[in-house]
Amino acid sequence: MINSLTFLIVILGISTVVLSAFVAVKFRQQAKQLNNGSRKLSQALMWQLVGEACLGLGTLCFAVFAYIGKLPDVPVVIQSAMRLFMFSATSLTTIHLYLTTRRLNK
Repeated sequence: MINSLTFLIVILGISTVVLSAFVAVKFRQQAKQLNNGSRKLSQALMWQLVGEACLGLGTLCFAVFAYIGKLPDVPVVIQSAMRLFMFSATSLTTIHLYLTTRRLNK
């Protein structure tokens, strides 16, 4: 049962990372055709999705390691570095989106 659940998490994780990356590319393409505030907002949303993809990719790595039974073999320092990267990416892109929308409201 747990292997089936972990496999489902891996499949969902792959789908989520691909979707985030795909939509980020679409926002980037859209931003090229826009001006001023709309362009900045599209770019900020693109970066937000890149941060989300980083978080998803890290989570996917943990799920894959768990599925193949290798998670206990990954050193804690590597696991911690992965978490630090994931949370840094998503928090920085969230802050960037917030600051962008705040500037646009002025």
